[in-house]
Amino acid sequence: MDEQWVKERLEWWIETARAARVSGYYNGKNTTYGFTRADNRHYGELRDASAQVHAIIKRVLGRTDVPSMMNRSDKSYFLEEGIEFAEHALAVVKTRAETRAKLGTNAPTMKADALHPTIWKAASGRWESGHYSDAVQRAATALSGHVKDLTGRYELGDGDLVSQAFSPSPAQEGKPRLRWPGNDDDLTVKSMRVGILNMAQGVFSAIRNVTTHTTDDLPKQEALEQLATLSILARWIDKCELVTS
Repeated sequence: MDEQWVKERLEWWIETARAARVSGYYNGKNTTYGFTRADNRHYGELRDASAQVHAIIKRVLGRTDVPSMMNRSDKSYFLEEGIEFAEHALAVVKTRAETRAKLGTNAPTMKADALHPTIWKAASGRWESGHYSDAVQRAATALSGHVKDLTGRYELGDGDLVSQAFSPSPAQEGKPRLRWPGNDDDLTVKSMRVGILNMAQGVFSAIRNVTTHTTDDLPKQEALEQLATLSILARWIDKCELVTS
């Protein structure tokens, strides 16, 4: 819904319909009545816009019982009830953005301190001081260290480390593997093993390497998403079995 356009149309209708109401003397007093006539200078534009404004009000209020904007009786067209509905709809539109901002949405949220312990422990100090890229870099370094501790391959850089640790090739002496558990012929098991290998290579190339060699700080949301990616990989690694020759 184009809320700005909706507000403009409702405001126009309210102003124009008020101006179109007939005025006259009643019991010695100048009185504004709740109707207009076909000879009023605003009648034509109100008539042409009435169906559109009626549809707007129904949509905004979520109601099907909205009365006609120009309820005809003999040669008069009553406007007052339509004006009241337009005012109600306008108030709803004007307060809707504020209501959303104050109440928030029903979208799920994620707690950073609920990430994998290895990831959050490494990231938390820099995260809380607002250094988000550094927090991600430290978490990725901690994950690399965790894989080295599991495999004993301290001599390898990140790329070779994960390529060998999660390689589908059989383990060799001094070259253990981290394998997703299960039958080697099971398609799901095969998919998980390939997926972990690909994800680990991507994580260290696109997350750790980038945050290590850049001076630009990540936006908070993007940094949180990268920590979540590291956390997923860390949880999968926890479920892997160490396979030696």
